[in-house]
Amino acid sequence: MIQQFRLALACLVMVGLHSLVAAEVPEATAEALMRKSGVWAQLGGLAAQVKAGITQSATSGKMSAEDVKRLEELAEDAFAAPRLRDAFLREVSQQVTVAQGAHALRWYDSPTGQLMTRLEEASSANSDDMQRVMADGNKALGSASARRYTLLTQVVQATRAAEGMVAMQINTTLAVLQGLSNVAPNPAAPSADELRRLLEARKPQMLAQSMGVVLTLFALTYQTASDKELEQYVKFLSSKSGSAISVAMTDALDKSLSAAAQRLGSSIPKVPGTTRL
Repeated sequence: MIQQFRLALACLVMVGLHSLVAAEVPEATAEALMRKSGVWAQLGGLAAQVKAGITQSATSGKMSAEDVKRLEELAEDAFAAPRLRDAFLREVSQQVTVAQGAHALRWYDSPTGQLMTRLEEASSANSDDMQRVMADGNKALGSASARRYTLLTQVVQATRAAEGMVAMQINTTLAVLQGLSNVAPNPAAPSADELRRLLEARKPQMLAQSMGVVLTLFALTYQTASDKELEQYVKFLSSKSGSAISVAMTDALDKSLSAAAQRLGSSIPKVPGTTRL
């Protein structure tokens, strides 16, 4: 269910308190939610995406091939699948109630739920060339009927994917810079609060751009799903349980990726010349 946020991480560049009777789900249930929603598999490929972004960014020639390789090794460690999955699992198990988890698992076990997960996993696995992905997505969106366009827009809104993308862009950027400042302080650099204010001021523009990006990506991701299947997906996502699961998973993703980004930021000065980044 967690969508392809196309994290700005590739270039380094989604509640509330429950009542006492709303018990947390066991970790086994949280893991089942992660696996059946496709999150488990997608987290397994994030390190490779970050490394690919580093390689692409390194074409400017500011770092030697040796430095790029070392930075890629640090990224692979910071975004290692076991670390991301453990952090994500802890957050989900704390935020999702037993009733919400049970309802979500019934959806994921349904034929349409399984289809959506397969489509999202396939989309995530084929996202190395974002220029091609966006071009193909624009074609799919351009040929969509008015009804299809409305359904895709509803999926974007129900998943809060654009809002999640912006939050992660801001938080991962700040996490990397915080990690850098922890090991290589720069008195002349803006403080974390100053940087957050600057990024938050740009949030409306970032959100508008992200809405368009996510809509394009979803047009391609769900291209083979029927309108009826998309309707069923929107119905689940808009339900109380579906909405709560979306918020919990987005929050878990944001926190786990921010922690990974801070780990990477703390490691970057270990690579000769990278303190300039």
